[in-house]
Amino acid sequence: MIFIDSWVWIEFFSEGEKSKKAEKVIKEIEKRDGVISSTVIMEVKYRIKKKYDRELSDRTIHAIEAFDNLTILPVNSKVAKYAAELRDKYYERKTRELSYADAIHLATAILSDCEVLYSGDPDFEDIDEVNTEVL
Repeated sequence: MIFIDSWVWIEFFSEGEKSKKAEKVIKEIEKRDGVISSTVIMEVKYRIKKKYDRELSDRTIHAIEAFDNLTILPVNSKVAKYAAELRDKYYERKTRELSYADAIHLATAILSDCEVLYSGDPDFEDIDEVNTEVL
């Protein structure tokens, strides 16, 4: 099982400079099941809409939701409490500014027993609880 952070989806759908690397990660869902938090949907929808438009944002979310081997998990109380602990552990002002959403992603990946969390965000480097790969 793998977790795919918002950064990967945004990079892929906006055809950013690392879109080929993002595409490889997304194709991993075919081999190993994928998991995302519902907050990934929020971040992707917001950022694609802000950068492009509502139509592309809606199409992007529809495409993510259509993946057969991808589970979108809600943020429940257990995830929220663990995310708060992880943010407290890893947040360092001006050094590692792990956002609340990223803490939720991290907690979701760990509690789902993901083998790896993929992102492009360097705030995910050197996390003890789960293997992370920053593209």
